[in-house]
Amino acid sequence: MTWNDAQKYCREHYDDLSTTNKEEAEMLSIDTNSMYLYYWLGLYRSSDNPEKWIWSGGESEPADYWDIDQPNYDYECCGGIRLSNSKLHDVPCSETLPFYCMNVFALVLVHQNKTWDEALDYCRKEYTDLASLSSETTMEEGINKITTSQTAYVWTGLRFMSGHWFWLSGDDLQYKAWPAEGEIQCPAEHLRCGALDIEEKVWKPTDREERHNFLCLKKP
Repeated sequence: MTWNDAQKYCREHYDDLSTTNKEEAEMLSIDTNSMYLYYWLGLYRSSDNPEKWIWSGGESEPADYWDIDQPNYDYECCGGIRLSNSKLHDVPCSETLPFYCMNVFALVLVHQNKTWDEALDYCRKEYTDLASLSSETTMEEGINKITTSQTAYVWTGLRFMSGHWFWLSGDDLQYKAWPAEGEIQCPAEHLRCGALDIEEKVWKPTDREERHNFLCLKKP
């Protein structure tokens, strides 16, 4: 894919295009049989400062393992990794290349029965946040995690407020897993928190005072 299409794909199915340090780049460059010289990473040239390179997800990891004479051309505004030596190269963003995606967070099932607000507080204290299941990939991971749940529903970070559903993480709702009857556009006041139904494997508006197990996000 082009760099922009690769970024869109990674954000829909994972978290983002990959960020790497030098050691991780060496691990990525093991596909010596590939027909491609480069793979996309989540690296691009800043429009405000052409000499500055930025990671797609905003990470602060330094891009300090450029190849000799790289980056070299101002019109090559996206970054890839050269498989032969694990070095960074600037490449025209319109090139179609393979790419690496990454998951920034992992899911943890907590076997405690809490209200939605209590679950949110617990996840933010012990991990990062209540889970966002914003892609088919993370939804599948969530379904695999909840097989040992002690409750029929599992709290997630899905919330209804100001007329729309959203994930606490800020992820959009392009991917949806509502029941067959579809998304409830204006749920009752007490049904404005989203839980994952273990049996039907869909999201359900649920009373926030009910007590369920819950999924937290943590950095791997």
